[in-house]
Amino acid sequence: MIVVAIIALLAAIAIPNVLRGRTTAGESSAVGTVHSLVAGLEMFRAVNNEYPDDWVVDMYTDAEPDYGPTGFDGDATGPGTVQGYTYTYTQVTAQTYTLTATPANPGTTGSRAFFVDASGRVRHCRCEGTTCTDATVAAVTIEAAPGACA
Repeated sequence: MIVVAIIALLAAIAIPNVLRGRTTAGESSAVGTVHSLVAGLEMFRAVNNEYPDDWVVDMYTDAEPDYGPTGFDGDATGPGTVQGYTYTYTQVTAQTYTLTATPANPGTTGSRAFFVDASGRVRHCRCEGTTCTDATVAAVTIEAAPGACA
């Protein structure tokens, strides 16, 4: 009985830490992917004097070499999920774009949504339960306090 109680106690302590580690890893991967995609978008703009209107075609299919990060094949003109995050790209004008990364399963694959535009400034917003609030709020930056998005 004592052994079972000790094992149950250790499991109660360890499982939340493992889940938190998975969430943190998903967020770190998403931020890294966002930065890589921004670098690819800027490289594309430097060569073509505009951002791509369909990044899958312009940055991958018709590009030699690819402008985007290796192994990223999300269809960002419609949502594409990569490593637990859904990435959505929109060309606003030839000189501006928006890119969002939201957890496919909030709370499991990540607890923050990320947003970047042509300014290159990454913003984030916390997800509460299964809902992520709008990460496009200009006042919200990577240093924002939890729950600061509205």
